[in-house]
Amino acid sequence: MREPLSILNIGGHPKDAVLYAGGTIAKHVSRGDRVCLLTPSTGLSHHLKAIDEYKESGVSPDMESLVQERREEFVNAAAELGVTDTRFLGYNDEIMLPREDIINDIADVIGEIRPNIIITHWPHDTVPAHAVTTQMTLLAIDAASGIRPGKPYEPTGGDTGGDPAQVFYHVQPGRTNVLENLNIRIPNVIVDITDTVKQKARAMNKIKSQNYGEESPLQRKLGEVLDGGMAALHSRVAYAEAFIAHNPEVYEYLPVSDYRRNLSKRSPEETFKSLTSMVLDEY
Repeated sequence: MREPLSILNIGGHPKDAVLYAGGTIAKHVSRGDRVCLLTPSTGLSHHLKAIDEYKESGVSPDMESLVQERREEFVNAAAELGVTDTRFLGYNDEIMLPREDIINDIADVIGEIRPNIIITHWPHDTVPAHAVTTQMTLLAIDAASGIRPGKPYEPTGGDTGGDPAQVFYHVQPGRTNVLENLNIRIPNVIVDITDTVKQKARAMNKIKSQNYGEESPLQRKLGEVLDGGMAALHSRVAYAEAFIAHNPEVYEYLPVSDYRRNLSKRSPEETFKSLTSMVLDEY
C-alpha cells in the first residue's frame, strides 16, 4: 500500500498556492496525500480590489477587515482544492529581506508536519516577496533540523521532517523576463492538470480581492495563458503546471514514465484534439 506524501506549499501571498500549483495540489489531495498551505503574508499590498476602491474614494480602507477578508479567501480557496490545513502567518508582504521571526515560524510548521515535498517560488522571481519567501523557506528547512534557541532539539533529518526529500519551484511562461532568463528557468517536471483545472478555477473564484470571481474572466484568461501555455510549450496535454526540482532525482536506470510513453504514441491528430478538447468557459 502506498504511503501518503506530506506536502507543504509555501506561497508569498495568499493566492499563490492556487494560482501556481492549484491543479497539482488538488490531484495530490484526491489520491490521499496530506497537503498544507502556508502563506507568511497578509497580501494587503496586492489587495487589488481595495486599491481600486481607494483610488475612487480617497478613503483609507479598514486594514483589519482586509486582513480578515484575505484570510477567509485563503481558507475558502484551499477548501475548494480539498485542503483543510492552512497556515496564515499574517506578516506584512512588503518584505525585502529575510526575517528571523518568519523563518522560525516556517521552521516550526516544517518540524510539525514533516513534509516529504515542499513547493515554493522560483528563487529568482522578480516579485520581491516571492523571492524572499523562497530564501526564508530554504533557511527554515535548515533551521527545522538544527539547534534553535528556545526550541527542543529533535534531529529529524532525511525524509522525515527537517530535510524534505524534494523542493519544487513552480514555473510559469508568463512570468519570464530578461532577469529570470539569465538564471535559466527551464522546467524539468510537468504535471498534467487537465482533470483538475476547473477545480483550480473554482478555487480562484474564491479570491475576489484579486479581481477573480464568477463574474470576472480573469481566472479563465490566466488558466488559458499560464496552464494552457505551459502545456502547449512542454507537453502534449491540454493544461499543465510546471516545476523545477531543487535536487536531482535519483534512479536505478534512465527514467521514462508510462504517462510520457503513452503521450508519445499519440498521432498529431489525437494530440491536437486533446489540446483543444476543453476551454475554461464554464466550471
